[in-house]
Amino acid sequence: MTEFRIPKLNNNDDSYILVEWLAADGQEVRQGDPLVVIETSKTAEELESPADGTLVIRVHSGDCAPGELIAAIGAAVEVAEPVVPEVPPLASGEIDVVITRPAQALIEQHGIPLDRVRALGKKVVRAEDVASLADPREVVTLPRAQRQAADVVVLSHQTIPAAFTAVKADVTDTAKLTRDLSKHARTLIGLSELLVKAVADQRAEFPHLFASWLGDGRIRLAEGSHVGVTIDVGKGLFVPVVRDADVRPLDAVARELMDYRMTALRGSFRERDLEGANIAVTLHSEAGVEFAIPIIYPGHVAALSLASTQQEVQPGDEGFMVRQTVRIGLAFDHRVVNGRDAALFLGAVKRLLEEPRRWLE
Repeated sequence: MTEFRIPKLNNNDDSYILVEWLAADGQEVRQGDPLVVIETSKTAEELESPADGTLVIRVHSGDCAPGELIAAIGAAVEVAEPVVPEVPPLASGEIDVVITRPAQALIEQHGIPLDRVRALGKKVVRAEDVASLADPREVVTLPRAQRQAADVVVLSHQTIPAAFTAVKADVTDTAKLTRDLSKHARTLIGLSELLVKAVADQRAEFPHLFASWLGDGRIRLAEGSHVGVTIDVGKGLFVPVVRDADVRPLDAVARELMDYRMTALRGSFRERDLEGANIAVTLHSEAGVEFAIPIIYPGHVAALSLASTQQEVQPGDEGFMVRQTVRIGLAFDHRVVNGRDAALFLGAVKRLLEEPRRWLE
């Protein structure tokens, strides 16, 4: 028999939430099969089976802790009685679903009837679910992902004396060539992919923009370009990391970004996908967004923003012509980077985007 215990998924959490099992109790599973979804304060993790055998579930849902035994896997194991986390009954009576403690507190605070909670159709009711039932005129707790984003924004503004500058790049030729680049690489390549690679390639020339602030006038230089890229497909904002992007070819960077977009749709990022960045690229590709000021992640020195492509009429040798332009913004920690270096950095990135044929070399 192989015990299946919850590993330590996030150093900042002492408890998690067991959201759902991906395999049925008594089902034959193989090593590496996805078994269960565990939610931490940062993301949701899919844990895999550590062995071949029959799955015997011992904790079906609800609150759980690192090291807790939630199942056993073996050829012939005795089926134990399911263990449902102890949740104190509501003041008004019992309910036939598992309610996390934060959700229970909200139910009691807002006086939400039990039939409305049952109508959610969820086996595990969390605080985010209950918030949707609260009176809209009352104070409602934001989703966990948004609260975490708010904490980062507040800490960034409180601790980083940021400056900002921007350039406008003419990407008419680049936009025409992205189809050829995608065909050549056999994966989707657009301005986002080009920008991530162009930024990563500047580390050798501009090492301070990839450094981390240590305080007392000291910084730690990075050993590689690890670029965090914002991805939001309607299920919360995630910032997965493309590691060592400066030494990897463009097609490899593009494929990893595509994999991350698919992972965002499933909502199954792993902790290691979201850790280790030393610079960030924020994407604002929604139509009509002309300008964006990014937030510098605490510990970083710089963050870039890419707005949506705009069409502009410009004079040319043979009359007026329509060009495609985009604005790239750079927020930077003024304790580390001065305006001249920021402008030179943006100029180098701009040249790479305006001369795209180098990517086919």
